Amino acid sequence: MPHVPHVPRPRVPGIDGRSLRWESHNAERREQVLAAAVELLEEQPPGAEIHVQQIAERAGLARTVVYRLFNSRADLQRAVQLRVVEMIRGVLEVNFELTGSADEIIRGIVGSYVDWVAEHPQLHDMAERELGDGEPGELERAIDVLGKELSELLQAGAALLDNDLDDTLIAMLDLLVVGLIGQVRGAVNQWVRRPDRTPSARTLTGLLSRWIWYQIDGQARELGVVVDPTRPIEQARV
Repeated sequence: MPHVPHVPRPRVPGIDGRSLRWESHNAERREQVLAAAVELLEEQPPGAEIHVQQIAERAGLARTVVYRLFNSRADLQRAVQLRVVEMIRGVLEVNFELTGSADEIIRGIVGSYVDWVAEHPQLHDMAERELGDGEPGELERAIDVLGKELSELLQAGAALLDNDLDDTLIAMLDLLVVGLIGQVRGAVNQWVRRPDRTPSARTLTGLLSRWIWYQIDGQARELGVVVDPTRPIEQARV
């Protein structure tokens, strides 16, 4: 048998095993830092600043390590804000289903937001902060996505009521959703800053839910559609 010379396998550029392990280790430490920052925020009054040294100590890391994991203090703040926004989205999105009546759907979405803010005012304050780096805050980015998802939910509801919306009506619906989100956000921002938190979270949820329904109902009636908000959505057309 002829001798076949050994030809070394060419080295493929890319990430080797050691780099992957180091990347995984850094990802774990980033999670430690973000969890520590969220814990510290929960312990402070709304609006209070937390320092990198405090976060590092809570995470069990040196401050220099934190600065290696994040490009700057602004980068760390944005990462913390994104973590908080992900928490809010997680609470809201479980209610983005056309199950039950219009009243139940609206109250489910609004109530989950109001209750979360009432329980986490410090984190809500962080989500609302401007980061001062010239870029939109993570909450603003999330609201854009949230608006599209809510518009799609309303479009699906209209389809269940045998109303397929054309492009003009969808564009109008998108603006309505933007207004509804702004209304809820503005009202909750003012409410959570009140020392006595009046009215109660439950009452606020009821008020906001009714105001939202009045606007949706008014727009539907302009299109000749009358809906009973207390009946299951697929059976709600009067």
